[in-house]
Amino acid sequence: MKTIVEKLLEREARYRLCEKEINGFQYWQYERFYISRCMRQADQVVLGQGKVNIWKVLQYYLRNSGRPQRRTPIEVCFISHPRRQFVDGYYECIYTDELAQRFPDSVTIEKFFEKKHVNPIKSANVLYMDRSTIESEVYEKLMSLFGRKKRISDRIYRELAEALNGLLTEEQIIKISRHASGDYYRYQYLRKRLRRMMKQINPKIVVEVVSYGFKCMIINEICKDLGILTIELQHGWLGKEHIAYNYAFDGVIRQFPDKLCLFGDYYKTRAAFPIQQKDLMVTGFPYYERELQKYSEYKRQDTRYTVLFLSQGMYVRFLPQLAVDLRKMTKDEEVRILYKLHPGEYSNWKQTSPILQENGIEIIGLKDMPLYECFANSDMQIGAYSTTIYEGLGFGLRTLIFDQNSEQYAWELIEEGIAERIESAGDIIEKIQNQEAVRYDISYFWKGNALCNLEHELRMQLSHL
Repeated sequence: MKTIVEKLLEREARYRLCEKEINGFQYWQYERFYISRCMRQADQVVLGQGKVNIWKVLQYYLRNSGRPQRRTPIEVCFISHPRRQFVDGYYECIYTDELAQRFPDSVTIEKFFEKKHVNPIKSANVLYMDRSTIESEVYEKLMSLFGRKKRISDRIYRELAEALNGLLTEEQIIKISRHASGDYYRYQYLRKRLRRMMKQINPKIVVEVVSYGFKCMIINEICKDLGILTIELQHGWLGKEHIAYNYAFDGVIRQFPDKLCLFGDYYKTRAAFPIQQKDLMVTGFPYYERELQKYSEYKRQDTRYTVLFLSQGMYVRFLPQLAVDLRKMTKDEEVRILYKLHPGEYSNWKQTSPILQENGIEIIGLKDMPLYECFANSDMQIGAYSTTIYEGLGFGLRTLIFDQNSEQYAWELIEEGIAERIESAGDIIEKIQNQEAVRYDISYFWKGNALCNLEHELRMQLSHL
């Protein structure tokens, strides 16, 4: 049975969707990740999408629209992850901050997260994209009021209706077409503004996180036009079921970065990347390495056998029930159950997963135990496809993969004997009772000396420019 990504790639090739374009806007590249989510919508709960108060946004715009932008040319432009983590008294981008400190002649571009920024931060020379972002939203709304969006939406619908026939309902294709028409006008506005910004700061290299984010894709297009090298730092799980890293197109994907820095050799052959193998650089993940060292001599206070559930958005209908079933089948004095919420669930988990409020399950949210402390306190981890599964491997945890839809997210781990597939709480009990040791080379997933590797790669790239 073909997976969702396999089906999409088949249609992508057959209908040459990567070549579709409206006034320079290649809508398929911008919407394919959204489309893959729509195809999984029956099992997915959209997280972290609380209502936005438009008046607060406008007040924010008026207060911050005059923030000066640095105009002098720089060597490296970092685009940080908008969701920062609170570490040692600061909100840190765990992907770019530490590396940016080694390049004083750099600037960091930051998008706001949930229409706000957090402070204090360690990043220096920060440019905020707020003004451009808000103005593009206003522009899109005006085009909608003037009735111009419908013309674009109808054209996209006509082209997608045949290509996606049988994969999505007519209602879903209409929804996607409307979403794409909104992105069309946001794209037209942002491309001009971001091009002006990139020409002002004139970096030699752009280092980004989440290259398939809307603004990163636009910046990647612009950089290809301006001859600026773009490099993405891997930020999470990627494999053949992550549509953003798999393409069925032989040409250049203008929205994709030129090079990709990976956590370990494991990932080099896990996806149909639209770039050559020589442009896949294995560098590691400095934050992971730092935290692993921090907890290397951690002394657990609770001696109970501890099972850690790693929540994931698509599985919020299944993992909570699995945790509750396990609690009912075990004694609290013998088995401890930790349920680590996904960041998108912090504010609404009681609504999306009310069953978790059962006694005996420890809910780990934003202000509770840090992720790596959860690992250090656990014996077993259970998840679906999150990056955290691979992080937990560094702590020697017994790893169980729950795959309700057989999407094959982490089947490679199962096939290689590193993880085990489960379907029920009974399977978990069986694994707890059968204490088998699993051995693997963690450097296969996480290359060591990561920070030095990244700095070396960037300096080498700079020397060739």
